[in-house]
Amino acid sequence: MQRPKVYGRGAYPIRVAARLAHLDPQTARRWVEGYEYPYRGERRQSAPISYLAKARSADGGLVLDFEQLLTLMLVKAFKDRGLGLPTIKRAAAKAQGVYGTPNPFVTKQFRSDGNHVFIDLEAKGRERELINVLSDQREFREVVEPSLFRDVVFVGDEAGEWWPLGRDHTVVLAPDRQFGAPIIAGKGIRTDILAQAVAAEGGGDAGVKVVADWYELSPAQVRDAVEFEGAWQAKQAA
Repeated sequence: MQRPKVYGRGAYPIRVAARLAHLDPQTARRWVEGYEYPYRGERRQSAPISYLAKARSADGGLVLDFEQLLTLMLVKAFKDRGLGLPTIKRAAAKAQGVYGTPNPFVTKQFRSDGNHVFIDLEAKGRERELINVLSDQREFREVVEPSLFRDVVFVGDEAGEWWPLGRDHTVVLAPDRQFGAPIIAGKGIRTDILAQAVAAEGGGDAGVKVVADWYELSPAQVRDAVEFEGAWQAKQAA
């Protein structure tokens, strides 16, 4: 049964979602939409990752919600660990059955005991070894905590906020605020606006101070915005 939403859904165009997840946009799109590939002279279809069902904006562009964004990040964490997409898809299907929810990958329950999903999951070769590792709770948390859950705040079992620089900084994404855009916590000012303003003022400490005065923020809050946006730009250029 579909769980009621505690927060708004958020709206992340595919390129924005890919940047937030540190993914190439084409890779993100393939995970969301599925793709065709050649196999022994035939064309075969790879289905999308479960829970990443595509949504479209008014102009036809792919848009993910907050839960889908977090799911994209967790799939990337498993891929980085060495699991293939077919194995991740089987894990997603098993998780849905184990926890009885449409998107258990981004629930507090999955964070607590998601290693159960990997027990007895079929795989071959190196992936079998990785699954054996992930079946252990300590090892499982070492995979998912740095990539996602350490900086996610839950409301009940639902993911309600993501603090991409960590809870000791002031940048937060919450689906009920500014359509889920990165903002300064407690202020609602988007980080891209602040970073652009600092750049327009020549950057550096002087630019930070001017922008902080304009928006009635502390210099530390403005620096957080610049750091966050700078990480985006560095990843985009890589």
